Amino acid sequence: MRISEPLLVRLRKLWLRLHSLRVVIALTVVAGVVLASFLSYVEQTSDLREQHIAQIHTEMDHLGALTALALREPLWQFEAEQANSIMEAAFVNPDVVSIAIWDDKGTPFATRTRSAEDPKLVDATTHVVERNKTMVGKLTIQMSTAGYLRKVTEVRLQYLRHGAQISIGALIVILLLMHWRLVRPLEDLVAASVRLEKGQLDVPIKRVFRDEVGALADSLEATRLALLHLIAQLESRNQELTDANEHLEQRVAERTESLEKTLLTLERAQEEIIQTEKLASLGRVVAGVAHELNTPIGNALTVASTIQSELEELKTELDSGSMRRSSLSQFIARADEGLVLSLSNLQRAAHLISDFKQVAVDQTSDQRREFDLAEVTTEILNMLQPTLRKSGCEVKKNLTAGLVCDSFPGRYGQVLTNLVMNATIHAFDAGATGRISVSIGAVEGDMVELVVADNGVGMDEAVRARIFDPFFTTKMGRGGTGLGMNIVHGIVTRILGGQINVQSAPGAGSQIRVLFPRIASGAV
Repeated sequence: MRISEPLLVRLRKLWLRLHSLRVVIALTVVAGVVLASFLSYVEQTSDLREQHIAQIHTEMDHLGALTALALREPLWQFEAEQANSIMEAAFVNPDVVSIAIWDDKGTPFATRTRSAEDPKLVDATTHVVERNKTMVGKLTIQMSTAGYLRKVTEVRLQYLRHGAQISIGALIVILLLMHWRLVRPLEDLVAASVRLEKGQLDVPIKRVFRDEVGALADSLEATRLALLHLIAQLESRNQELTDANEHLEQRVAERTESLEKTLLTLERAQEEIIQTEKLASLGRVVAGVAHELNTPIGNALTVASTIQSELEELKTELDSGSMRRSSLSQFIARADEGLVLSLSNLQRAAHLISDFKQVAVDQTSDQRREFDLAEVTTEILNMLQPTLRKSGCEVKKNLTAGLVCDSFPGRYGQVLTNLVMNATIHAFDAGATGRISVSIGAVEGDMVELVVADNGVGMDEAVRARIFDPFFTTKMGRGGTGLGMNIVHGIVTRILGGQINVQSAPGAGSQIRVLFPRIASGAV
């Protein structure tokens, strides 16, 4: 088991910092000593210059006064050699740069000079030489103040020597203390982290001192214990997974078999739902056709019974020998009129039965064949006509003739029936009348379209988005199952190979457009 990478990274960085930490501490100590020594040096040298200049001025005034006293007699007696001896005695002071003597008339009497260390660092003073309160001359003494530079150099060397001694001593003490309190414990922690990285978790990690490094040792020990616990958990989980994997294939096989059975059940249920919907649609057609046939067959039956009654009366007259020409003529006229009416009603019934037979065959056989789209659409709408009249809806047809398709007329009829009947149920409020338009036509390529539109109440976006969801209906409990539009979507996309979309808005009616190829690509 290996320790987590972030912890190793942190420990390695800490160990790398340990080597630079010594340098940082050493540099810090040296910088502190140097800074303190420098500040003390600056302060002392600043005072030293001021003190030295004040001292030079004092010495210069004192020397000038003494020299002026000593020159009274040589100036009075004009003894130049004696004046030179006095100046030579004054030049014993190394800071004296020059001495100039004038007599009472301002004439130079004696001069002695020597070069200065720095001509800019020279101060001068002038004294009057008096004898018996009478001025006999004057002298000017120049003294150098550069002597403080030598003292500054001495102080600098002294501070450098002391700073180096203090820095070396402090570094030795600090490095020894740091090695004892920091380096050695951290080396132990790094070794412990390496053991953790290698998965050697059997060695406890103990702290040496109760400080930050000790807290780090406690953290590593907690990590070691947590890793031991985690490893134990992982081993337990691995054992559980091993046990589970032994039976996994068997459970997968069982689940797969169960899912296959469920899928077959769902497919059968879906097929049963489609067949049920087909039979329900066909049942509605049968009911409408039966109701529609009642009228022509009833009319034909009434005409036949009327002609039969009159024929019986005519036979009675013929048997009694009292038949008249006028009676025969009236019977022939009424019989001719009745036969025409009966023939018209029977032809109407035969036409309905023919349409019903074709629709019934298409919707129950799933037969693929060539058919005229307009003719099949007309047949289906004729079959729905009784139901549409009962609902009070008017159907307006706009059918393009000559659109021959090689597809599945039964499934197309199921789509058209569902769309039209769905409009009669959902597009209009109870008791309201409306208009439904059915249009077919050719579009780009080898495609045709069916458009069923109404001027009903329309749908909001939430209803329109879910119109093809199974079991979604706004008439739940009032005749709606929520499967009609789902079945339509499945037939259009899977069997006819087309697509369907809905446009609707509240109060603006709905338009459903079905687009599919003339030649279907597959089979049912």
